[in-house]
Amino acid sequence: MNLPPTVETDEIICQCHQVTEGTIRNTIAKGELKDIDSVTADCEAGGGCHSCHILIQLFIDQHQEKTTTMEDLVHDHAQKVKKRGILSRFFNKFKSTNASA
Repeated sequence: MNLPPTVETDEIICQCHQVTEGTIRNTIAKGELKDIDSVTADCEAGGGCHSCHILIQLFIDQHQEKTTTMEDLVHDHAQKVKKRGILSRFFNKFKSTNASA
C-alpha cells in the first residue's frame, strides 16, 4: 500500500514533545533535512521515546519525493514504537483517505 502525500497538519505526531505534523514538515522543508536526528535537533520531534521516528521518516521521504510503502516503514522503524496506538491512528487516516479517492 502506498501512502498518500499528506494528512492533517495539526495532528500531534511527537507526543513526548507535543510537536505537530505541520511543524515537522516545515522543519524538514526549511532545512532540507535528510535524517531523523537533524529533525530532532531542529524541533525536538523524535527526541523522547522514538515512537514517532517512523512518521518522521515518512515525512522526510515524502519531502524528497520518494515512494514509501507502509510495509517498508514498519520493517525499518516499528521496533522503536513504544506508545501503542500512534501508528494505527495515523495509518487509519491513510486507509480512509485511500477509500474516498
